Amino acid sequence: MSAPQSAPQSAPQGWRAWYRKRTEGTRAAPEDSIAIRSVAAAVVMISVGAVLAQGVVDAFTGVAAIVLPPLGFVFSHIQRHRPNRGTKVVLAVALLAAFGAFLQSVRYAPSVDDARTSLAALFLWVQVLHSFDVPRRRDLGFSIAASVILMAEAGSLSLDASFALFLIPWVLLMGAWLVLTAAPRPDTLDRARVERRPAGHARSTATAAWVRTGAFGVTALVLAAGSAFLLTPRLPGAVVVTPPFRLGGGSAGVAGFEGQVVNPGLPQSTGDQAPSFSESAYPGFGEQVDLRSRGRLSDEVVLKVRAPQAALWRGEAFDLFDGTAWSIANRETTGTVATGDGAQEIPWVDEPIVPTERVVQTFYVQSRQPNVVFGAWRPSEVYFPAGGLRVDGFGSVRAPIFLDAGMIYSVVSRSPQASPALLRSLPGDWPPETLATYTQLPADFSPRVRALAEEITAGAATPYDAVIAVERWLRTNTEYNLDVPVEPEGADPIETFLFERREGYCEHIATSMAVLLRAVGIPTRLVTGFGPGERNTLTGYFEVKASDAHAWVEVLYPGAGWVAYDPTFGVPQVETSLGDRVLLPKALGALGRFLASLVPDPIERTAAAVGRTAAAGVAIAARWWPLTLLVGGLAAAGIVRARRRTARARPRAPSPTPATRAFEELSSAFGVRRRRSSETPAEFLRRTRAQGSPPEVISDAELVVRVFERDRFGERSADDAQIAAALAAAARVKARVAPQEARRAGRTTRR
Repeated sequence: MSAPQSAPQSAPQGWRAWYRKRTEGTRAAPEDSIAIRSVAAAVVMISVGAVLAQGVVDAFTGVAAIVLPPLGFVFSHIQRHRPNRGTKVVLAVALLAAFGAFLQSVRYAPSVDDARTSLAALFLWVQVLHSFDVPRRRDLGFSIAASVILMAEAGSLSLDASFALFLIPWVLLMGAWLVLTAAPRPDTLDRARVERRPAGHARSTATAAWVRTGAFGVTALVLAAGSAFLLTPRLPGAVVVTPPFRLGGGSAGVAGFEGQVVNPGLPQSTGDQAPSFSESAYPGFGEQVDLRSRGRLSDEVVLKVRAPQAALWRGEAFDLFDGTAWSIANRETTGTVATGDGAQEIPWVDEPIVPTERVVQTFYVQSRQPNVVFGAWRPSEVYFPAGGLRVDGFGSVRAPIFLDAGMIYSVVSRSPQASPALLRSLPGDWPPETLATYTQLPADFSPRVRALAEEITAGAATPYDAVIAVERWLRTNTEYNLDVPVEPEGADPIETFLFERREGYCEHIATSMAVLLRAVGIPTRLVTGFGPGERNTLTGYFEVKASDAHAWVEVLYPGAGWVAYDPTFGVPQVETSLGDRVLLPKALGALGRFLASLVPDPIERTAAAVGRTAAAGVAIAARWWPLTLLVGGLAAAGIVRARRRTARARPRAPSPTPATRAFEELSSAFGVRRRRSSETPAEFLRRTRAQGSPPEVISDAELVVRVFERDRFGERSADDAQIAAALAAAARVKARVAPQEARRAGRTTRR
């Protein structure tokens, strides 16, 4: 006889019930303790700060590592009772993207040791993403474990004792985490008391859970390790990859090229007048830098740079100052040395004693530039699409063709890594010819400027201390302003800047630093080029605008070579608002600068990046305030509506099963003698029997307890007949016991 048609439909229901029962028994409840979450978040943030303090990650990763984890912990606490499947999918995709970025960056690591910086960024992103999905205590435990890895990474990268500033509070908070999590969860205590399984069954279930967890962990580990092994690129150490270079569209040659700089956007001859320039032609790329030049450059992107780190893209250097303009005293140049792999080596006659770091940069020209080959200091090889490069005595490279749009060239630099301690230890002992060249000042140099230089550097014990003192004075006492008027006829631009206006642009600030140091006998020179630009977070390229054209200073240290200083960085912009006339903001600014001096430089730079991002967002919101109000109103309305819908759609607590209702009615029937929270059903039954309850009551109570335990803890759920018998038994107990318990409660109250 064939089976009924309804039979196939009951199997899936039975399977779902079995799966639900199996998973609900082992699924941990969400963590509701705010204290535990707060301690876990603090442990994570300290480990993140320890890595950022080593200065090995990019600004985008640093900002994300500071801003996102606290938001993730708050988000996880709010969403802890929800499955958040969409969030898990997004986090999985983001984690794959972070892993892909790691593979891309580690490809260029010259050694396993250098790959630690890429690992640091990957570990940070894992911690950032994981913070958005920590609903349970065990998930918070994974964050704690990840913080151990971050602290180990930071310790391996740290070069001084400052790591202890993070290690000590991290250890203390780890102790707090262990104390808070030592006590069992309140919900597990109740479950242990109310829903205790038989001893044998509990042991078998625990063993099965450990077996399943172990099998799953081993499988996941094998799959992850296998995937990483298959996806990680194999990089033979002997292979040298030639950086890219190619000509642009119709690159034009420089007529009569003999090593001179030609800027097609500037007039070739200006006479005694300051060179006027368009918004796309910086006058610092030419034969001289005139402090009387005025104008604003556009925000058009002129270069895109692929490099592992930000740098000042150096163009030219100038050593001769006549009080108004900088120029080059010796214009002789030498040729580069061609190699077999397409590189043109820069001939250097001196080598610094400090260690250097190899930095490869590739420049993608977006609009025509002068025939200056930009690159990070100090260039050693250039991969350029034309031969005949020339190098002057300052290491500046010139090309026989203009840098036209579409051109690609690469520069390999050996960047000096001179620490402040090393520079401070170097003596101020330069050859006479060096002092004559790089401390030159006009014959009518201002005595006021010389006196100011001596006053600023009076307490400096070493040339390095004098450099820092001048740089700090400029950052504290001057302001950056592109709209200053041209100095009156016959006025000294530097004297006007330092004593009257104290406002100017980068050429004023850099020149002031150079002449103040020259006035106390420290060799310096002025350098022009481009600032680092902004790194595009999607492409990874530094996008350099025409307005990033910049001037800074190089200082010569005996044995260490020329070291760049950018005094304009940190000089505040001129503000004309009412707030500048109030003392409180300036006092707070001074306090902030003092506190910033106590913070490690990488943390300070990351915090500054966060502040600039926030300020840019506020400025955009203020500029488009009608749109901001509209978006804010719509967002508020959406939040209110979503909360109302959530309140209406919030699921009610699941109804107890019939067997549970029978057990609850049994317990409530005994009034003041009902089951205590510390008793299991079996213990409650024994106490009821010991208190002398009638045999028929004990019999019905045993029936209810057996059905309840079978339904809750048994391999098979109670059937309908058993549940019906339990409900009837509970009703009989209530009918027999409830009146007696009510009278007993009344007598107790009267007493």
